[in-house]
Amino acid sequence: MLCVALVLCATSTACADGERHAVVVQQGARPQAPALRLVAITDLSGYLAPCGCQSRPLGGVDKAASKLAQLRADGTPTLFVSAGDLLFGEAPEGAQGGVDASSQESWRAETLVNALNQLGLAAATPGARDLAGAPAAFAKLAAQAKFQLLPRDNAPASPAASWVTQLGKLKVGVVGASSFSSPDADLEPRSVSQLTAAVQAQVDATRKQGAGVVVLLLSTPARAGRRIAGALRGVDLVVQGGLVDAAAPPPSRVGSSYVLRASRHGHGLLVVDVYPSPGAPLTDASAWTRRTETQAAQARVSDLQQRIEGWAKDPSVDPKDLAEQRKKLAALRAELAHAQTPDAAVGGGRFEARFEELGPETPGAASITALLDAFDARVNDYNKQAFASVMPPQPAPGGAHYLGADACKSCHAPAYAWWKGHPHGNAYATLTSRHKEFNLSCVGCHVTGYAQAGGSTVVHNAGLINVGCESCHGPGSTHVAHPERAASQTISRVPTEAICRQCHTPEHSDLFVFASYRQRLLVPGHGLPPPAAAAAPAVGTPR
Repeated sequence: MLCVALVLCATSTACADGERHAVVVQQGARPQAPALRLVAITDLSGYLAPCGCQSRPLGGVDKAASKLAQLRADGTPTLFVSAGDLLFGEAPEGAQGGVDASSQESWRAETLVNALNQLGLAAATPGARDLAGAPAAFAKLAAQAKFQLLPRDNAPASPAASWVTQLGKLKVGVVGASSFSSPDADLEPRSVSQLTAAVQAQVDATRKQGAGVVVLLLSTPARAGRRIAGALRGVDLVVQGGLVDAAAPPPSRVGSSYVLRASRHGHGLLVVDVYPSPGAPLTDASAWTRRTETQAAQARVSDLQQRIEGWAKDPSVDPKDLAEQRKKLAALRAELAHAQTPDAAVGGGRFEARFEELGPETPGAASITALLDAFDARVNDYNKQAFASVMPPQPAPGGAHYLGADACKSCHAPAYAWWKGHPHGNAYATLTSRHKEFNLSCVGCHVTGYAQAGGSTVVHNAGLINVGCESCHGPGSTHVAHPERAASQTISRVPTEAICRQCHTPEHSDLFVFASYRQRLLVPGHGLPPPAAAAAPAVGTPR
């Protein structure tokens, strides 16, 4: 019987520089179908669905469900796993003083557990944020989970755990371990050694149960994770979480193991087709890796070739040095040719990895979409009642407060008319259409003066819905009361980039560039003279 053991890795950041991406080409017969399909997510961090503010929203557990159904359709034995923070991420950006986000976040985690149960998640290693709250709350969620949690809780005496299951003709072992440390923590050498020993014991245990291939699951800071992954004996595949970069890199070699990572926040699925061979280690036969190696080799060849052409024109360059550089160029070209070698003849133990992005064109599974809609409705109904009495801070004596865009239209009619047709003027409708207008993760950037003195709150936002004039120019009560004063004394005529970036963050506005964005906001009547004023002659100017 063929056996495969998997150890998942959920480290806190990408591994250090120096990892090698290599495709090993061997001769031999190629199986018609993989014996195992490993599907993984990393650092989901409580995300149910993407924010619709991105230029191309990625992710969503409903889309992951439909993609998984496609991957399982050919009958390949499939193991779906997760590494890194799973049920919880950072606190909602809309949380403020007097607003307790715990109910919303607890229900989000419950919804995610129910969704992952339906998706058939087999095993997961929790991250530091998963256990950052009350242990009893996480224990309740763990009891609802139909998947294995490895380890199940933050127990210093048992930092690693394992699980073995039969999939088709393969016995699959999953090993997980965590230090439950924050991403920027620096583990002491003694702690690293202890965790390495605990993981090695679990790896050895899975092998005694018939496991033939081992992968590493670690939830630990990056530097410690790399040391642990490289020190273990018999580890072949590593699913690694804790990403800083949203991009999913191709497989890379760390010691005798291959490290594989998906993106974060459920942007896509890592898919690894495994073709094991008894007694043979796995080698990387991924077209993904070969493309990456080819691009890197092409860049090195092009760079050195340009340098040689310049040196050849320089009479001060020693001909012997130039000849040596030409030898290096020939070696790089040979490396490029090797990277471009097709893998049609790859045999022995091997795997082929790819990243399946979950883009907006991916359909969502109806049953999971209904689950997400129910969560949104529950949160909306609860927050509307729970925070109805939460009021904004009071402005300082004599200080300005927010009035809403309607207070501006009598004097700034052209600008108001333009704003009404701009996305800022319709921002709140994008929430009400999805039952998210009281969602703490969303409302703050879709109303005016949120949590500001004399502004709005989750529910208290009458007249202040949408991203109004005062969102960019500041509270306008003093200006409206005394319009004869110079506007610059009470209003920011030219909003700063810092104001815009309160909402236009990389996560919510991936294409935002302040200079070009501001330029698009300068239109006749808003930053530029209105058409009528531009056409009218100046006073005292001859016709």
